[in-house]
Amino acid sequence: MFPLSLVQYGKLFAGALLLLGSFYFGWHLRDVDFQSYKAKQTIETQKIQDKHQEAADQIRKEKDAQIASINNSLADALSQLRGRPSRAQGAANGQAGTGLSLSAEDAGFLEREAARADILRAGLAACYDQYDSLNK
Repeated sequence: MFPLSLVQYGKLFAGALLLLGSFYFGWHLRDVDFQSYKAKQTIETQKIQDKHQEAADQIRKEKDAQIASINNSLADALSQLRGRPSRAQGAANGQAGTGLSLSAEDAGFLEREAARADILRAGLAACYDQYDSLNK
């Protein structure tokens, strides 16, 4: 009824189990190696990310300090402009060309625009610094 004897079937079954066991054992060893490699890469990536975050935080603090300085100088300049004549009092706008005869409103506008440009310039410099710090 069966072309092979029961002993031969037993040997084939044992060989198949041995083959499947060796495949599983090999896969398990590679999986352990891969999990170890993945854990090392995760730790190294976290260290690099922490280093980049520290650099970004330092750059942001420097930018915020520059912006605070710009805002302080703007407030100081605007307080000094309070003594100037207003446009309604007939300041001579555009006559001298030096800015000394500008009305308080016009000079304040120009001071605020200059401060805004300085803030944008500080932000752009911080952006460049942060990009350059990532390439190091």
